[in-house]
Amino acid sequence: MNFAQLISGAVITESIFAWPGMGRLLVESVFARDYAVVQTVVFFASAMIVILNIVVDLTYAWLDPRIRLG
Repeated sequence: MNFAQLISGAVITESIFAWPGMGRLLVESVFARDYAVVQTVVFFASAMIVILNIVVDLTYAWLDPRIRLG
């Protein structure tokens, strides 16, 4: 869940300081109504959140033998 907060923080930081990055790309794409770029950035961010949550769950189950998957 921290990854989602990191992305939202990047949007604000990159917009304020005019740094190039994913956050600024998202803001500029929203203002330009470039829906393909907005969908791609949102899809990438949500896919990364899902993948990282799965990795954390599997690692937690691997490290703690009391946890069973299934």
